[in-house]
Amino acid sequence: MKTVIYLDVLVAVNILVTYIMIVCTRVIVKSDTHKWGIVLAVFFGGVSSLVIFWESMPLILSVVTKILGVIIISFSAFLPKDKKQFIKTTLGFLFVNFLFGGVMYFVELTFNPSNIFYMNGTVYFDISVLFLVSMTLVCYGLLLAFDFFLRKRSSEKTLYKATIYFRDKSVTLNALYDTGNHLQDGIEGKPVIIVDLNSIKEFFSPFEFEYFKSDSITSDVPATLKNIVRIVPCSSINGNSLLKAFVAEEMIIESDTFKFKTDFFVVAVTNNTLSLGEYNCLLNSDIFERGTKINEDKVFK
Repeated sequence: MKTVIYLDVLVAVNILVTYIMIVCTRVIVKSDTHKWGIVLAVFFGGVSSLVIFWESMPLILSVVTKILGVIIISFSAFLPKDKKQFIKTTLGFLFVNFLFGGVMYFVELTFNPSNIFYMNGTVYFDISVLFLVSMTLVCYGLLLAFDFFLRKRSSEKTLYKATIYFRDKSVTLNALYDTGNHLQDGIEGKPVIIVDLNSIKEFFSPFEFEYFKSDSITSDVPATLKNIVRIVPCSSINGNSLLKAFVAEEMIIESDTFKFKTDFFVVAVTNNTLSLGEYNCLLNSDIFERGTKINEDKVFK
């Protein structure tokens, strides 16, 4: 009995499979993905699944097509900044593809399921679109739960040295990796770290310092700060509030085993004491998503 392939289910299934493989690759190679790049990548993954209809496709052409597809999808999703990152993300995505293909081939040979068809590197599940959407939501929920669990287990109460660079000056802080800090800058989507204002007092002139120290959000912004000031909404157990923040130039986070450099962050200030001398900076849970490792040791969130 021949398998009837429905075009909408075929494309939808491979969009989902492409997205899951991109997420797996992101975890393996620890590289950030591009939001619109993922949209383009999964769309290409769905459309390229149409090769399943070419039953007599030569093996060599199937392999070449698959490799080209891997390159296009990985490049679109990760938008590598240099040759090294391009090679790393492409090989990572290729490895995930080989792993997925091997699993599907094993399932096909061992269980011979009637509702799964795998050909020319493309998978087809004979399922309803409603079931597919439901499974997508379940998978997404599991990924969020796994990401939360991983962050909480590996980085809770982890202390680092964080050196912030601003206006040709630098300040080194004791920084706590805070799994509960998910604040983002509303303009550029940058992760927001929270710093005790008195710890970075030397960055500002007396007039600028008084602006940040004031609890009033409506106070006039000094002309020297107009292009770098941000207002960040913040929710806590004490209620909702607004934090004054600024865009710094660079930050180096280090421990005994690694150094990590990033310029993708915003510094929010607080007049409250963050701890009893243990730390004076709260890092964002996404702070390691974009940046550069200064040495070869791996950075674990």
